[in-house]
Amino acid sequence: ESIAADRDALARFEREALSVAALNHPNILSIFDFGAHDGVTYAVTELLEGETLREMLTDGALPVRRALEISRQVAAGLAAAHGKGIVHRDLKPDNVFVTRDGRAKILDFGLAKPARAASSDETHSPTVSAYTEPGTVMGTVGYMSPEQVRGRDADHRSDIFSFGTLLYEMVTGRRAFQHDTAAETMTAILREDPPETVASGAAIPPALDRILRHCLEKSPEQRFQSASDVGFALESVSGTPSSTERPPAGRVRRRVPAVAIPVAALVGAAAVWIGLRGTARPAASGRPASFQQLTDTPGVESSPSLSPDGKSVVYVARVGGIMKLFLLRVGGRNPTPLTADSPADDWQPAFAPDGERIAFRSERDGGGIFVMGSTGESVRRLTDFGFAPTWSPDGKEVVVTTGTYLFPSDRGAKVGGMTAVDVETGHKRVVTEAADAMQPAFSPHGKRIAFWGLRGDSGQRDIFTVAADGSEAKGNGKDVTDDAPLDWSPAWSPDGHWLWFSSNRGGSMNLWRVPIDENSGRVLGAPEPMTTPSLWSGEISFSRDGKRMAYSSLLWKSTLLRAPFDPREGKITGPSTPILKSTQPIRDHDVSPDGRWVAFMQTTNQEDIALARTDGTDYRRLTDDPFRDRGPQWSPDGKEIVFYSDRNGSYQVWSIHPDGSGLRELFHVEGAVNFPIWSPDGSRMTFSRIWFSASRGGFGLADLRSGPSPSLTYIDLPELGTSSYWPTSWSSDGTKLAGVIIRRDGSTDGIGVYDFREKHIRRVTGGDPFWRSAVWLSDGRRLVMRDRRGISLVDVATGHITPLLDVGGYFVGMSFGVSAGEREITYTETATEGDVWLAELK
Repeated sequence: ESIAADRDALARFEREALSVAALNHPNILSIFDFGAHDGVTYAVTELLEGETLREMLTDGALPVRRALEISRQVAAGLAAAHGKGIVHRDLKPDNVFVTRDGRAKILDFGLAKPARAASSDETHSPTVSAYTEPGTVMGTVGYMSPEQVRGRDADHRSDIFSFGTLLYEMVTGRRAFQHDTAAETMTAILREDPPETVASGAAIPPALDRILRHCLEKSPEQRFQSASDVGFALESVSGTPSSTERPPAGRVRRRVPAVAIPVAALVGAAAVWIGLRGTARPAASGRPASFQQLTDTPGVESSPSLSPDGKSVVYVARVGGIMKLFLLRVGGRNPTPLTADSPADDWQPAFAPDGERIAFRSERDGGGIFVMGSTGESVRRLTDFGFAPTWSPDGKEVVVTTGTYLFPSDRGAKVGGMTAVDVETGHKRVVTEAADAMQPAFSPHGKRIAFWGLRGDSGQRDIFTVAADGSEAKGNGKDVTDDAPLDWSPAWSPDGHWLWFSSNRGGSMNLWRVPIDENSGRVLGAPEPMTTPSLWSGEISFSRDGKRMAYSSLLWKSTLLRAPFDPREGKITGPSTPILKSTQPIRDHDVSPDGRWVAFMQTTNQEDIALARTDGTDYRRLTDDPFRDRGPQWSPDGKEIVFYSDRNGSYQVWSIHPDGSGLRELFHVEGAVNFPIWSPDGSRMTFSRIWFSASRGGFGLADLRSGPSPSLTYIDLPELGTSSYWPTSWSSDGTKLAGVIIRRDGSTDGIGVYDFREKHIRRVTGGDPFWRSAVWLSDGRRLVMRDRRGISLVDVATGHITPLLDVGGYFVGMSFGVSAGEREITYTETATEGDVWLAELK
């Protein structure tokens, strides 16, 4: 009666009834009629026979297979609702019904009357207020998302969190968040992780545990970004595609009040048209039909190259921190090491078209491209330069790039073009010299080479093609993509009709393809998704007949930690403790001068600057837009955070206040810059010139005392030759800089110290290609440094290195810092699981 008397609430009831009626999905309760009788507004739904999920859970956890069947159907229903802009907001076991024939149905899309706020977290928790004024808490205690608990707007990702609580309860028989009072339960939702699933005694696959943990991330940005992605991930665990059944024939025809017929007709017609359009188009050839996980050992297995016959795959895995190549028979369990005796990193393998040879990049003996037999025999050097080899279709040439990357989002500098090398004679020819080229891929008939690279002075990463014969050597080739998403890892379909690539354009890093003319490089249509069941997919490789495709799948778990440090003794004095956890890399972090806040770059589908307290609370985004914002650093007074961003078309230095106000470009530099670093007194700032063509080996200096437009000077370092210098830290007296020497190929050539008084740079460490940064201690004689394996202390005078922390993990997000009082070292640790997968194509 209270709702019927509320015109706004009644209008909402009508609007949502019509929206749900238009969904027409087998996993959502069907609404057949809607109207009013004697002042009572009603909806008529289908009759369901069976029981609610709550009733099914009375006796405890469900078998994993049964839980997967139900959860996949629920995910499909949510995806359909979210696709129409409808958010459930109250997903819980009471609102999922399972019919006698096993069909899961989602009930109550916000149509139930509002109940009183819950005073305790009982088994049958009532629904909290359904009104949507700002600050109103909506949902059911124990199943609400953190944003619902805080009374903030809840979008489709809120349903994904609630789905995670549902899945957790199905497989463990226990609530994910359950305490004695509603207040305690809400606090747990905000601050605690659910108990480990293994504690329940259930045999839960690790992959399933990872899925539900990903659903239950506190931040919406860190969860699955769509219910469709959840469904695909669940399919990878069950091995069975989700249901696509049509509603049963003979469905009762809807009848609605006359006043609502035009709206209902339009909504319903649109839904029918969209549904028919999606099913009428015949499936194109070469789509994934089934998936198989080839590797499952701890750590990262990546960079697969499938043999031409599709029966074997060569890939990269780490042994003792060193990258090695392994060969695995498809369907086999025991990989064969191919480069076990090499003392250096071996990576980026590529099978030759005849399947008898493998080209790869190796860091042995100064680095270069090597070729060996398909079982690891007869290793020989082909070049002393180059990365990411790709074979010509006739096997006579290998094309390599000038530079490389550690991760597609981790690009900081353009590195040049591509060179073709004759495998027998070693003769070299230029394919393209103007482009920034990564991961080249020969087309199947040798006409063009696809690659990805940075566009202009921005951080935009797109796919291009160039003529393989070198006739387009002076240009950038033909565009395949030109938009904001991160596009990389191109691979031609063996028939030459499609160019596949990896992209985050669909909300997560997955596979896409675009129709293309192999001869001209002309794109013939829009990109279309080729979604895999993996949460992150890339590094694609096809068999010769196009029936099999190998790719890499990665799963992140990035943690920002702090470790107690004694600067006098130069050692870590206790265990590390976490500050923040994320399923995406946490990069470029900096602790505020008062030690209370940490600013960092958060990489999800965007690159944004985020902020959190050093106790892990009060996470917030300072920027939230498609622009790439990187490298935040606090001003010495703690009033500003500077970073570099491409928001005006090229990477420039920007500033923002910690409360998110005051966004402004601090100064503008010709070309592009990165990593602005404040001087200790805040009067000056260094920055790096990104593109080598403009850097001349030096760096820039901005004098901030000259008013709104800082004066800019450039310090040349001709002694570095073709390398560049990126400062990372000022000494406490402001007389010296520590920084990284960067080669033209993008790798690091050690740590260097620049003295403003002597106007000279001196190398402190050797040429390890994975040194990432250095920070001065206040004594002015020691640096804290980080490479891919750990954090070390180096004496600037002697060059002696003392290990502090063994960090390990994947290359991405290797940031670290030293607190203002030098009593703590903060650092990121990225625990990454990576596996090689195989897709059978139809």
